[in-house]
Amino acid sequence: MRRIIFFILAFVGLIMACRKTEFQRPPVGEKVPYVETATSDFNTLLERSTQKLFYAAWKRSHIDSLLKSLGSGVRFTILAPDDAAMTAAGFTADKIATAKVADLDSLLLFHVMSEYVDSATLIGQQGNVRHKSLLRDRTIKETVTRLGSQVPFPEAYAYKLYLGVATDGSLLINGKKSGKITPVYARNGVIYPINKPLVRPNKTVIDVINTDPRFSILSGLLKAMDSKWEEVSYGWFERNQYAGLGIEGGDIVSNDAFFAPTNEAFKKAGFNSVEDLMTLNERSMPYLDEDLGEMRNGLFVTDSLLAYSRWGRMYSPRSSNGGGSGVPAMFWSNDLNNAMLSTFALVTSGSNAVPIYFMTLDFGTNGEQITVKVKGSSHAAANIVEADIPTLQGPFHAVDNLILSDKVKF
Repeated sequence: MRRIIFFILAFVGLIMACRKTEFQRPPVGEKVPYVETATSDFNTLLERSTQKLFYAAWKRSHIDSLLKSLGSGVRFTILAPDDAAMTAAGFTADKIATAKVADLDSLLLFHVMSEYVDSATLIGQQGNVRHKSLLRDRTIKETVTRLGSQVPFPEAYAYKLYLGVATDGSLLINGKKSGKITPVYARNGVIYPINKPLVRPNKTVIDVINTDPRFSILSGLLKAMDSKWEEVSYGWFERNQYAGLGIEGGDIVSNDAFFAPTNEAFKKAGFNSVEDLMTLNERSMPYLDEDLGEMRNGLFVTDSLLAYSRWGRMYSPRSSNGGGSGVPAMFWSNDLNNAMLSTFALVTSGSNAVPIYFMTLDFGTNGEQITVKVKGSSHAAANIVEADIPTLQGPFHAVDNLILSDKVKF
């Protein structure tokens, strides 16, 4: 009985203790009112900003109504160039005042993403992260694997914006430093002021190769191999070895970076002309087996000289049913380091259950330049003499040496 009384008294005491008001010190100073900073919309914030030319283009375009048409719940990220950047891109006040509204729409859509990129997430991420701008090209397409599906589906090509952070803390857009990270938060998203014009790609990789005199040997070699293939196959078989450098099938653009050897790179290896390279090909030429109706020796010798310019996927494992699934490797210069890429899967097992094909290249530095070579190769590393040239496929890097494995013997 005494034990029951003890527990009752203890329980009552506990209840009374819970009802006591804890001692609190009186507040010091005046109460600081809470201020919501993200109460204004983009129009209001841009009007107040120093991005006067960008805002002038914004007002003349249809961008405001275009954003509203996507729904009230969508939060956007806007990259807003300052006046110097707009002027450098050719958009002066006079040019904006007389520009076609459709051209201004394209300009603005390229600077807007229909997702919210928070500065904390941006600063905390590793390397660049790909985002799609709102600008689409309806004349060309890309293949996209949608969520929950393993089947690539063609859709209108979206111009990409790769965001990252440089070692000095500045904002990187498509590999270029674009000013400090100073977000301005709006009710419907965030604005990042930038001090560099965004360059929208308008060429494919093969367009750059064919028009830049630094790559005249590479351009001539690719054309000569295609011509020789057409000759020896009697036009019966297509050669798709480098189709991804251009627009495939009439309208499909692939997604991949490319390391393009300059004329200097070929000359260092002892090839002073396209003729020298085609002479090398005579060691083992493709030919048509007319009895079986198929091509033999499907590759030229010079294909081995260019294999690692495209990450060496040519050597990825294959089974009797075929190879694995290639993974896009659209890496800008600040991503080209072993810490980021040493275990990157270039080709996954896919449906054919082949071994995963991991990154084949080793990256380093030579002064201010990034170097690239095949892992374990005794061949000299290539210096990237110009990085981050924008193309529709992705970043294009010019190198001053052929990227070769020890399998290649001249």
